[in-house]
Amino acid sequence: MNEFIKIGDTLNVDVKRMGINGEGIAYYQKLAIFIDHALPGEEVKVNIKEVLENRAIGELVEVRKPSPDRVEPFCPIYHQCGGCQTQHIAYEAMLEQKREMIIRSFERYAGIEFTHKQVKKTLGAEHPTYYRNKASLPVQRIKNKNRFGMYQKNSNRFIAIDGCPIQNEEINRILNTIILLMAKHQMDAFDPKKREGYVRALVVRVAEGTKEAQVTFVMLKKSNRIEAVVRDLVHKEPTVKSVHQTLHPDMKKMGFFGEALELIYGKETIEEELNGQKYQLKPEAFFQLNTPQAHKFYLEMKRLAQLKSHEIAIDAYAGIAPVSHYIHKDCRSVYAIEVDPSSCESAKLSLEKNGITNVTVLQSDFKRALSGLKEKKIDVMFFDPPRVGLGSETIELILQNKPKRLIYGSCNPSTLAKDIFELSKDYTLIETVPIDMFPYTSLVESVSLLEKKSS
Repeated sequence: MNEFIKIGDTLNVDVKRMGINGEGIAYYQKLAIFIDHALPGEEVKVNIKEVLENRAIGELVEVRKPSPDRVEPFCPIYHQCGGCQTQHIAYEAMLEQKREMIIRSFERYAGIEFTHKQVKKTLGAEHPTYYRNKASLPVQRIKNKNRFGMYQKNSNRFIAIDGCPIQNEEINRILNTIILLMAKHQMDAFDPKKREGYVRALVVRVAEGTKEAQVTFVMLKKSNRIEAVVRDLVHKEPTVKSVHQTLHPDMKKMGFFGEALELIYGKETIEEELNGQKYQLKPEAFFQLNTPQAHKFYLEMKRLAQLKSHEIAIDAYAGIAPVSHYIHKDCRSVYAIEVDPSSCESAKLSLEKNGITNVTVLQSDFKRALSGLKEKKIDVMFFDPPRVGLGSETIELILQNKPKRLIYGSCNPSTLAKDIFELSKDYTLIETVPIDMFPYTSLVESVSLLEKKSS
């Protein structure tokens, strides 16, 4: 335990940089202090809330010398809700901070020589508000009223809201319509005091390319009243083309999708259109939450790959295969590898509807798929893994198979840098492009090109 700083101390400190979660980081006697809502370059007063072996957690008391990049948050519950972390910094300044996060991760974890020129400027969003095309929100009955809302940061305290400024405006409208109809037909939300009610959560997705909407009711128990709610919903909100329900009775279990989905109105899927291609989306299907920025993300993958007509590509962690849709015209063939059966089904359906014949979907993990390929020489491999990164087994398989180029889509700068370090014995980092997929959060996506070193 650090003896020179203790819980309850009030300190004046200078904020040196931004952490990967959007917090300001200051130093006192060489101990890092993490401070939510503090910005680099600011002098702040903090109250120490927690002291650990290698860091402390401070609560911002006063900004004594503000950064010129500080702005007023636009959301009334910004300081309670944990959804956004960076509404207090000007948008252009945050784009540069996200680039710096990647650079610092490379410096700390990659252990390889690179220049700042390799990490390009962050591709920002033209419309950084109302961008989320899907919302998964809890609902509760509070003071005899049904409300949708968020959970307070690091707690299970429910905060009722009427809308969210980073959610698609149509989603906000549909959610409010559902809440009114639940009251009209007496299909109440979960009441935490009485421990009763029907509806636990609502999931709403809007396809920006077609404007079709999809609603999923997450139910604690089934109700016959849902038929009347849905009948009125599709009348008042005609863009709603697909309605499901799923039973999720155990309040101790997290997550939104419980038992099997049941279609109760309309189509099994809604259709999203991106780059002239149409995708079939089931309620649980993964699709990037920011449609315009997703387009930039996949275009950067395509640009950096510089595929040739004779080359063979692998699209690993394919999901519903958007990467394959973007690159299929540039190469001879693509193998889309995905372990989730529902995603594979959606990928096959989308590829068929778009008339794409040179993409083969393999429901498999990466290792098993590689061993079963008749082609033993893959020219380019595309990866878009979850936050944990590629992992040692996948990296070893890459090094064994020796593709000429790697395109690595990442949502975590730290695991990206660690993976690049492991790959650096055989591959050189050429370029990394940060992309702001989630404005006003600390999250940063990126696309990197790595090329095989000459023997």
